[in-house]
Amino acid sequence: MDAHLDALLAAFVRLGEPEPADVISFLRTLPEPGMLPSPWDTWTLIGLVRHRRRQLWVAQIVRTRLRGAPADLAAMGALGHPDGVQQRGPVPGMPEWEYFFHGRGCCISHKVDGDAIDVDFWDGAADYFDTFFYENYLESLRRPESPEQRLRELHPSARAVSIAVANLLAIGALTPQPGESCHPYRLADEVTAVADDIDSFCNAWPHQDHQVWLAALIGDWLAADEAAAGRQELTAITEPRAARCREIRRQRLRRELGEKPRGADALQALADLRAPDLDQCLADVLSGPPSGLISAALDVIGQQDDPRWCDRVHELFSRIDPAGQIPEPHIWMTSVKFLLRHDYRTAEVIASLAKAGRTEVGEAVLLSLEHAPKLALPLIRKGLLADVPIDRTQVAAILTLINAPWSRRELLGALEASDDQEKTADIRAALLEFGDAQAQKVVLAWEERNPHENEIGSYLEIGGRRLGPFYTLGELWLKDRTSWISYEMDKLHDRVMKVKDIVPPEPPESPRSRP
Repeated sequence: MDAHLDALLAAFVRLGEPEPADVISFLRTLPEPGMLPSPWDTWTLIGLVRHRRRQLWVAQIVRTRLRGAPADLAAMGALGHPDGVQQRGPVPGMPEWEYFFHGRGCCISHKVDGDAIDVDFWDGAADYFDTFFYENYLESLRRPESPEQRLRELHPSARAVSIAVANLLAIGALTPQPGESCHPYRLADEVTAVADDIDSFCNAWPHQDHQVWLAALIGDWLAADEAAAGRQELTAITEPRAARCREIRRQRLRRELGEKPRGADALQALADLRAPDLDQCLADVLSGPPSGLISAALDVIGQQDDPRWCDRVHELFSRIDPAGQIPEPHIWMTSVKFLLRHDYRTAEVIASLAKAGRTEVGEAVLLSLEHAPKLALPLIRKGLLADVPIDRTQVAAILTLINAPWSRRELLGALEASDDQEKTADIRAALLEFGDAQAQKVVLAWEERNPHENEIGSYLEIGGRRLGPFYTLGELWLKDRTSWISYEMDKLHDRVMKVKDIVPPEPPESPRSRP
């Protein structure tokens, strides 16, 4: 076992000893920063130990209240969902909780507190973690308990938890599933062996009188220094060690910047740390080629929302292709919104909206309605029959929310212009959302002229259980368009309501031109 992990687990076991009478002498005997896992890693491990019990609880809910079997979900994914049970709904007997089956897992969410405990079942059990699910859990908490509150203080941006997970895997605190390198992963046996000691630590943690020595015991010198504030004899020990913790963290994150795919998370972690060289890191990243790292830099700059970045963001905006390969369109659009927010070269930036492409046409439509309605119709026509599904979905959702004669005309015109089942699926779903008899009639007439061949496959029998029917991916995509339109309408509602009374003019140069 790694020496850092061994020392940490031994520290948790020491909680069984009496509290030291002489805290100052006790602090001086503890390992220097760097001898234990970092506070960011340690609190992530504490959080996962606590979260394992939540995941086991979800498995119990699936078995006892939802008539499901984690083993079936693990073995068959969506085909293992319990018969006769809706995919989502309130948990029977627990009306404050909702469930949602997905793939090989189930998410249980609290309607009031927001807690969303999402589990994928592997090997028939709930012991394995998914970093994305755990990050979502941390972000869902409206009233976190004190251990999760400390974890969120260290990781204001939950995405940086992935850095801690990678470190914990490297020292053997987490164990990936056999045959996998990092995902999914569970707690190592050595960690579960001291889970009760970790629980005792968490029970003691909320008591302020004990936090100096408790935090120092596990190497969280930052928390120890905060708890020691005002006691000079203590801060003489805790303050330099806290500073050393931060510097070790900064150096490690700087090294991570060049590692894919963790560089983007490391950059956000540097921002959370308020590293003194953050500005230089951001400037260096912005000068590089289009990448997820640049997207992360723009996210950090957007959080700062400081106009001093306008020059550099404009340089980036000027060299990025808005219709290029992903992630270029997203980088370009993020730059556009930052520049508009700070009224920087506004006329130039607004005029560029006409160039929006691949994944960002819907956003460009909203920005044009907000800033330059004369650009809106060409963008709407581009988006409704675009090659990228999200463009079609978002533009159709925007027009449905506007629900004006001109927006209906655009939907009807786009439907009339195409006989493509896939490209018109969102348009047809949007028209049906109006609940209007005439719109329904037009859609039915189109579908009669362009009949869709059913692609449903056969049923499958496993262990005497008949499963199916099965759909191709294309069939499922067509089938789900109504729910996707509704989802986008919910997401965009507030923004669209601010521009719903705007009527964009017909472009003079090419009336009703379409791609």
